[in-house]
Amino acid sequence: MDTKKVNRFYWIITVLAAIGGFLFGYDTSVIAIASVFVPFKYTGLVYGYEIASASLGAAIGALIAYFYTDRYGRKSLLILDAAIYTISAIAAALSFNGLWLLFWRTVIGIAIGADSAVATAYITEYAPKDRRGSLGIMQQWMITIGILGSYLIGSAVLFVAPSLAYTLGWRVIMGIAAIPAIIGLIFRFAMPESPRWLLVSGKIEKFKEVIRRFNADASDEEIYKAFEEVKRSLSYKLDTPTKRALMVVGLWMIFQQITGINVPFYYGPTIILNLGILPKATSPVFTEVNSVLAASVLAVINTAATYIAFRYIDRVGRRRLGLSAYLGMLIFDLLGGFLVMNGVLIGALIAFAGFIVFFAYGVGGTGWLIQAEYFKTEVRGKMAAIIAIIDWLANFAITEVFPLMLSSIGLAGSMFVFASLDAIALITFYFILPETKSVSLEEVVEIFNRTPVSKLKDLRVMKRDNVGE
Repeated sequence: MDTKKVNRFYWIITVLAAIGGFLFGYDTSVIAIASVFVPFKYTGLVYGYEIASASLGAAIGALIAYFYTDRYGRKSLLILDAAIYTISAIAAALSFNGLWLLFWRTVIGIAIGADSAVATAYITEYAPKDRRGSLGIMQQWMITIGILGSYLIGSAVLFVAPSLAYTLGWRVIMGIAAIPAIIGLIFRFAMPESPRWLLVSGKIEKFKEVIRRFNADASDEEIYKAFEEVKRSLSYKLDTPTKRALMVVGLWMIFQQITGINVPFYYGPTIILNLGILPKATSPVFTEVNSVLAASVLAVINTAATYIAFRYIDRVGRRRLGLSAYLGMLIFDLLGGFLVMNGVLIGALIAFAGFIVFFAYGVGGTGWLIQAEYFKTEVRGKMAAIIAIIDWLANFAITEVFPLMLSSIGLAGSMFVFASLDAIALITFYFILPETKSVSLEEVVEIFNRTPVSKLKDLRVMKRDNVGE
């Protein structure tokens, strides 16, 4: 399967697997638009929780995935996710008080977290090694499309019926996510189970049936030989290669979040509104719409820049894209901080835009990709879940804390803090991030087995030097 040509079937199931990514993006960012019009008003940390509730729920969902996915498989969890997405979107839209809304925003996070723990892992387990990056990056690309979709749909609903914004409009904006969730729920039943998981689980007949759907085949002798090799190496303990991989990916996910990527998406409309850089509209609702439309430009940039990752992550590689991205993020955070500090408030939007370009092509998708490709199949689900928990707890922390940062050190000060974190990330990953393009999943595990973390940076051109040997 590592050498097969990617055909239409591969793309169809990849899109179905990644449809949760669309809902992930839509449901995490839609609150930035709806919260302005929600009649239940929150302040302080509770306001932070209104925005961050889905992130905390996502950490719970990833924890559920830890116990579920390696035992029961990838496909059934993806189906369950779609069902939770559907119910939660409808229930949140029907909220009758503030507590009910916070509860269902947390529940929808459970689907987001479980999906983030399994979707890319599922994709990498059937993707040919030379296309694993581009197929795996579809999850991140769908996340960015979901973020963009929330802004465009939100703007359209508010523009068409501004008088209903505070009554029906915000409910429509939140509830419309149920439509793609239902589509995903229906069509995910037709997806095959992960072939690598089937082999590890000893489901040989089902494995043979599934690989034929991927236009691959193997003799019984080859299959049983592979199964025996898997059984001999089967271990659920936290061994040396797993610890090394967990350290690298865990740190990546922490910095992916705490460097502030979700600030422009979760708080963008509010920040833009408070900066006062947009002309006043005749109606307060249209003033809000203008701020949402301005933030939508950032979402467009995010989606477009992620296409760079889709095209080049298998050519340029994870390491070069990732390091150049952190450098670019550092430059734009510093630029934005200095401009805002000197009264050039439009500098905030310039900084957000440049920051997002670099994050989108080198940090966002790379994190979810290495989450899936660094671990051996028998523990990939559990490790992907642990990584997702780390990611969502970091996401929750920065989302909850940002309003306090804004009120204490201001937007410029916050940008300087994020710039410092960008610099730490750049230095850290220069020394510990290996290159894993064009290498099979099994070879990636072997890299971590025989290479200390301090020497991973020397494995930059694996294909040319026979995987570092």
